[in-house]
Parts: sequence; structure tokens; C-alpha cells
Amino acid sequence: MKVNRRGPSAALAAWVVLVALLLSCGSQGLPGDTPDARALAAAELGVNGANENIPPLVQALRRDQEIVQIQAATSLGRIGTVEAVAALREFIDADARLVRQAVAQALRDVDPSAYPEAAEVLVEMGHKTLPKGPDKDPDLLVRAAVVTSLAVVQQPVGVEYLVDRLEKDADEGIRNAAVQTLGRLGDPRAVEVLIDVYHNDNEKNRSWAIEALGEIGDERGRKVILEALEDFDPVCRGKAAWALMQMDGEKAIPLLTERLAIEEDDMPAVVMAHALALLGRKDAVPFLEDRALHARNNFARAEAARVLGEVGRKQTIAVLDKAFRNDRDGLVQREAAVAIKKLMARFPSDDSDAG
Repeated sequence: MKVNRRGPSAALAAWVVLVALLLSCGSQGLPGDTPDARALAAAELGVNGANENIPPLVQALRRDQEIVQIQAATSLGRIGTVEAVAALREFIDADARLVRQAVAQALRDVDPSAYPEAAEVLVEMGHKTLPKGPDKDPDLLVRAAVVTSLAVVQQPVGVEYLVDRLEKDADEGIRNAAVQTLGRLGDPRAVEVLIDVYHNDNEKNRSWAIEALGEIGDERGRKVILEALEDFDPVCRGKAAWALMQMDGEKAIPLLTERLAIEEDDMPAVVMAHALALLGRKDAVPFLEDRALHARNNFARAEAARVLGEVGRKQTIAVLDKAFRNDRDGLVQREAAVAIKKLMARFPSDDSDAG
């Protein structure tokens, strides 16, 4: 029998060469004579699920220069396996702040199957980044990366840490990321602190607290949601209307109808009408059509156009076409165009009138 002596494929040959380079590059773990070259080599190893690439990246994180370490952490996140998460955990105490920040950011990029493990590492890391005292907050940016990564992986293990940050963190951005994440997690442990945020935080976080209470749906939040329907801030009023719809469904129709009749600001009015349309009130759709054309606020016109793509009728296409042609605001034009495409898919030209 004739033995096949053909060489390996081009891809296999390239892999063999890369492995040989990795083995020959000594303590640095990656091929290249300069940090930039080794950072590029680290980037090339960031292949989804490639556990065999973890050892040289770990070696680079241990021994190479900061630019290489940052890219190595990023690549471990892109590999994204449970094993890659375990490798990243080794460096949550890295000397360089930018490396720690890269580790926290990498943990948001992992595969969803590794989210539980990533969340545990992030919580551990988060406790290490707490302020050391008044005006002593060297890990602020690392902590921000931890919180925003927890917002991506969204695991119950992060609730207590997020509640703590929402109660105590001086940074508005961290509190905002925490309040939004707590709403998406839907954990009732967050209700009391969200109520406190509504009563005591800034306008941005107050409105997000109302939305989060609606997402959680705990009865303890009802009083605050009803209070927010009459808030001085129009964003809060809109968020409260949406939260009430989420909590009460069709039972919310009378109160939402009453609030819409007296609402003077375009944006919360659009949100209220959207909620009513989703609850089956057909008269809310003509209201939204009018707001898409005549709302004083361009953001309200754009939002009305956007939601009409979801709740509109066949006649709505002509209204949106008018908004697209006549409105001078690019955002309104863009939302109208997208909504028209959605409605045309729902109501082909030979359909009977759906209104």
C-alpha cells in the first residue's frame, strides 16, 4: 500500500508555525520583538471557544508589558469559556489599573453560558474596588467597568453588590447602571432602595428607579409609581405610566386614560398613548399619529413615529410618509422610515383596511 506523504493543509501549517513561535518566545509567551507585535499576536488568539489559546495569554498577563496585558485580557473575554473566566479571575488584583479595568470589561464579552461564573468574579472584583475613604477612590473606573459588566451578564449573584452601590456610590454613572440592571434582574430585594432613589436621587436616576419598580412588579412599589404619575419631571411621569401598565395590565386603562387627558407634555403623553394602544385602546393610535406630525418636541415626534411601527394601522403608513417627507428633523425622518417598513410588512398593499 502506498503511504500518503502529503504535507498538512495550509491552515494546519500556519497553526504549527504559530505554536512553534509561542513555544520559542521564552517568558513573554507571545511572538514578537515589540510590545505592539505581541499585542497583535494576543489579539489573534482571541478566538471564540479556543481554550488552547488560554495559556500564552495568561503568561502574557503575568509577565508582559501593559499594552500586551490589556489585549490579552480582551482576548480571554473573546474566548469566553468558563476556563477563560477562571483565567481572568487570576488578574483581578493586577498592579496596573488599566489592566484591572480591561479584566472587568473582558468579563462582559464572555459567552452567555459563562455568565454565572463571570458574575461571581465581577462581584469579588467589585468588593475590591470600593472607595478607601473620602476623596480616596483610585478604582473608580474599575468599579464602573465592574458595574456595567454586571449589567450585561445580569445574574442574581450581583444583586446585593448593586444594591450597595446604588445606596452608597457617589458616582452618578455607577448608580445609574446599577438601577437599570436591578430593574432588568427583577429581584424584589431591590425594591426598598429603588424607592429611596426615587425620593432622593437626581432626576435621571429617579426616572429609572420608577421604570425598575415597574419591571420588578412588587406591590411595595405601587404607591411610588402612582405618586410619580404626578411628578414634576415629565420623564418620571412617562416612566410611571409604563410601569403601571406593566403591573396592572388592562386594569390600568382608566387611570392612564385620565392622565393622558390632562398631560401637557408631549413625551409622557406619547408614552401613555403607547401603553394604552398596547392594552387594546384603538383611539390611542390616532393620538399617536397626531403626535408624530404635530408634537412640539422632536424627540416626542420621533418616539410617536417609532411606536406606530408597532401599534399602527394601515392608514398610519400615509401619516408616517407625511412625517418622513415634511419633518426637518433627521431623527423623526429615520424613525418614520423604519416604522413605514414595519407597517408595510404587516399590511401589504392588497390587504383590506385594517383600521
